[in-house]
Amino acid sequence: MSKGKFYFSKSLEKGLKILSLFDRATPSLTQSEIAKTLELNMTSTYRYINTLVELGYLEKDPKTKTIRPSLHSLLFCTNLMRATDHLRLIKGTVDRIHAEHNISIEVAFMVEDTIVRIYQKEAAETLTYSLPDSSRNSLHNTALGKAYLSSLPDDQLREKVRAMVLTAKTEQTIQDKKTLIADLKKARARGYAMAMEEFLPGLIAIGAPLVDPNSGKGVGAVSFDFSIIQKTAEDIRERYANMVMETAETLSKLLPPDRRSH
Repeated sequence: MSKGKFYFSKSLEKGLKILSLFDRATPSLTQSEIAKTLELNMTSTYRYINTLVELGYLEKDPKTKTIRPSLHSLLFCTNLMRATDHLRLIKGTVDRIHAEHNISIEVAFMVEDTIVRIYQKEAAETLTYSLPDSSRNSLHNTALGKAYLSSLPDDQLREKVRAMVLTAKTEQTIQDKKTLIADLKKARARGYAMAMEEFLPGLIAIGAPLVDPNSGKGVGAVSFDFSIIQKTAEDIRERYANMVMETAETLSKLLPPDRRSH
């Protein structure tokens, strides 16, 4: 037996395999589904799940008993991403564009209805605002969220919007779902989305979607953020539309591919 096998932890293996079962297509599972998929008995499955719940990586619905990753798990994954070479390459690209143009840039992934920011660079000596590391219910009122939504096929887009609560952050926030879908289809056609004071008064942002290198599915977005004191919407479209789309294309090539798409 090799030294690696001798020090192999079966319990840790099972815990990681449970976490790996969750993805965009499978956001929640029951204990019996987990046990069946991993060919574990129910007692062992309960012990592994309960440990992950107690550690904060999973959460269990008290009524339905379904299990899903917690926000803590999302942030944990984000921190791991920040430690990889993929993020180092993303940072290099963002830092270069920031240095050349002195603009605020945000890069984020989308997990269900949550925007999880992985990197941000703020413009120097300008009024800026950035989302927290994770933000729920912000897909409809941010350039990041709208760019991501615009990358979805029509059926997925309608399903996603149907389930959303269009909370008004400002007077400019779109609150009608038909209007939102029409706006997102326009964004898809031109390749970029805009949020004009929809999340915060005085904030205009332009964003383009990030897509998985293998499947071509939308997984996130990049946005350039401005104050209305700096730029008008027309200025931003004319000067930065192509730039944000080119940046999104470059960053998409640097993302770790979802190898399950093969």
